[in-house]
Amino acid sequence: MTSSTLTSLAMLKVHVDQGHDYLDYLQPFILQVLVDHQINPVTDAVVKDWIRSDFGIEIPTRAIQVVLRRLARNHPLEKQDGVYQVTGQLTDPRIGAEKANAERHINAVLTGLRVFSKTTAKPITTDDEADVAVRAFLSHFDIQCLRAYLRGTAIPDIEGHHNAHIVLVSKYVLDLQKSDPERFDSFLIVVQGHMLANALLCPDLQSLPKTYNGVTFYLDTPLLVRLLGLEGDAKKDSISDLIELLISLGGHVGTFEHSRNELESVIKGAANHIESFKGRGAIVAEARQRGTTKSDMLMLAGQVDVRLRESKVNVIATPRYVADFQIDETAFSKALDGELQYSNPYAKDYDINSVRSIYVLRAHSSPQNIEKCKAVVVTCNTAFARAAFRYGEKHQESREVSTVITDFSLANMAWLKAPMGAPSIPMREVLAFSYAALQPSQAIWDKYLSEIEKLEKQKTITARDLQLLRSSQLVQEELMTLTLGEEESLSEQTITAVLDRVTGEIKREENDKLSAEKAAHVKTQEKLIAERNENLLIQQRIYWRSDRTAGRVAWTFSIGVVVVLAIGVAVSLGFKFDNQLLQWAIPSILSILFVFTLGGLIWGATIKGFHQSLHDRCRTWLIQRESAALGIHIAGIEK
Repeated sequence: MTSSTLTSLAMLKVHVDQGHDYLDYLQPFILQVLVDHQINPVTDAVVKDWIRSDFGIEIPTRAIQVVLRRLARNHPLEKQDGVYQVTGQLTDPRIGAEKANAERHINAVLTGLRVFSKTTAKPITTDDEADVAVRAFLSHFDIQCLRAYLRGTAIPDIEGHHNAHIVLVSKYVLDLQKSDPERFDSFLIVVQGHMLANALLCPDLQSLPKTYNGVTFYLDTPLLVRLLGLEGDAKKDSISDLIELLISLGGHVGTFEHSRNELESVIKGAANHIESFKGRGAIVAEARQRGTTKSDMLMLAGQVDVRLRESKVNVIATPRYVADFQIDETAFSKALDGELQYSNPYAKDYDINSVRSIYVLRAHSSPQNIEKCKAVVVTCNTAFARAAFRYGEKHQESREVSTVITDFSLANMAWLKAPMGAPSIPMREVLAFSYAALQPSQAIWDKYLSEIEKLEKQKTITARDLQLLRSSQLVQEELMTLTLGEEESLSEQTITAVLDRVTGEIKREENDKLSAEKAAHVKTQEKLIAERNENLLIQQRIYWRSDRTAGRVAWTFSIGVVVVLAIGVAVSLGFKFDNQLLQWAIPSILSILFVFTLGGLIWGATIKGFHQSLHDRCRTWLIQRESAALGIHIAGIEK
């Protein structure tokens, strides 16, 4: 398959005009298919196949059915005997120009990836291979463990294993962020398109509440670790931005008391391994890179409550055991064993406790969507979320909405409610995933340690070399560059190459400390990143300020309309009013009542719909006005 998938995702790039329905973005694609292939009769299955063939995206038939029904309102499509017939000339949407623009972004990304790959162990030689690599990377940004979503991702299944490609693209993304902001933006356009495409997998998304009022999101321990910055700034920024968005959308963010206790234990455990060559894992690696000492970590462990409170996470008492809502912990334990392996058995107990707590909190309820689920655990562990989903399919409280969802699934859904309210979410998620992908797996790291110890015993490397290969923070980066995360690529030659690169890099770093040019370059990079973050923050503030003002305007008008309609109904029932001004206005009031009644009969118009439409249009106008006044360009705002 060519880059049609990536091009289509770029074409789906989000517009900030919140008055549009997400499924409306699919209409030009379907119209183009109907015009190009002269399909008649029109069935959802045939349209689905052509969408996949022409545009490289996988859209469920249910979503296509909804779009066809909407197209029939304004286009010569008529449903006869269960299928649509084209009864006239369809308007050609002519999306060729938009496609050409999207292709420019994609070609820039793919060409850059091919060039970058030449510095790694497995250079990419064709655009097709580069396309597969990027699609494999994007396929990990999916929405899992929610029945409302008919697929996890809109990207068609990719055959084979592509772990090396994912590592390669992760390295490429991080390099772009530092060295090529324009091409990095092109990559983010594709990511945003993919997040929007995920919305198309849930036909009922637009009908869901716009907020998370009444929902508490419980972060599990690995996310708390990230929130405190123990695995690096990228992962911290990702979860911090998600928390801000959830709170802005009316949700509450907390963690169970047992998760808080586990966090403290994890920090203390990491503190005991910082100074040991046997210490490994993301926390230990980050601590060593930052120069964090054992005493620093122990001090942090004692400040857990303060740090969580500063991060807007409330520690909530773990619900007591209630017999009526107690899960089969043995069965769930087996479900967990089928999905993941715990190096620490206590960690599994904590996960079981979190899941059974959600069942207690959802007592006597069967939520149909996240917005009404009362409580849910959020994790960065996909296997944990998958195990909870499969176990929960047998229980009413979790059949539609799992007790556990991934942080990206939640970030994607929340971002779709207010893309301009959290413009940094796509970037944060991409960077967090990329940094995580560059961590060597436990298997390859264990094999690496075994190999370097063997080489030291054989006198192939010195004791000093062994110490350097164990402790240097450059080792993991070079190891992943030379192996791309594949165990079979690890050999004596690889280790020798790692040693040479690390030694050379250390010497260069010493020289760079004296280089004014290097310092200026680093300062410029930091300035560019700071400017990007500041711009995103300004956009975010403009959005929420405009949203609040638009809300007040919409409520004022809506209340006025309700009062007018109430008076109209009263008059129609025979009530008389002595107020002369009111008597003079009665014909106008009755006209308004007639218009609303007619609108409800023909178009299904409601006061709620009027309120939401007014809110959306007013917000868009305010965003346009304020961004223009500040001289800020906000991509996607429709003039």
